Amino acid sequence: MKITLAFLAAILVPVGLMGGWYLWGQFAMFKPDDPYIWIRTGHFLILCALISAAFVLVLGIPAYLLLRWRKAVRWWSTIASGFVLGAVPVAVFSWPLRFSQGASATVDGVPTLVNGAPTLAGWLQYLESVAFFGACGAAAATTFWLIARSPNHSSKRTRVPRAA
Repeated sequence: MKITLAFLAAILVPVGLMGGWYLWGQFAMFKPDDPYIWIRTGHFLILCALISAAFVLVLGIPAYLLLRWRKAVRWWSTIASGFVLGAVPVAVFSWPLRFSQGASATVDGVPTLVNGAPTLAGWLQYLESVAFFGACGAAAATTFWLIARSPNHSSKRTRVPRAA
């Protein structure tokens, strides 16, 4: 039951982080009394929940089972796994050289892609987004660890007494 609760919390933490980030942008872009802010945010939260659940089910549970099988479930291995599981899929699917032949793009007037080649600003934007999703994965993994860990056991390996 504790593990199930930990996985559910691991789904909800990135949803909260992404929802807060999105809501911040909504209030920065639109007037605070715009009633559609909450409608757009609600739809965005549903999408985030579906994606987060897919990440946890497809990547998180197998990663946990692998760590448990290897007897390597520690705070640092859990958080590192969460970061990698959050960052790598986003890094792969948003790779800027994938479909950019001859394309150009700008963000806030700053060129990020010129004739299919990412600029320094484009690479920094790419790394920032990958790091953000990695941080969401690390936050989910931290939450998972805090809920799933046993309060009576330390994160260090204990020696098994040898028979004399």
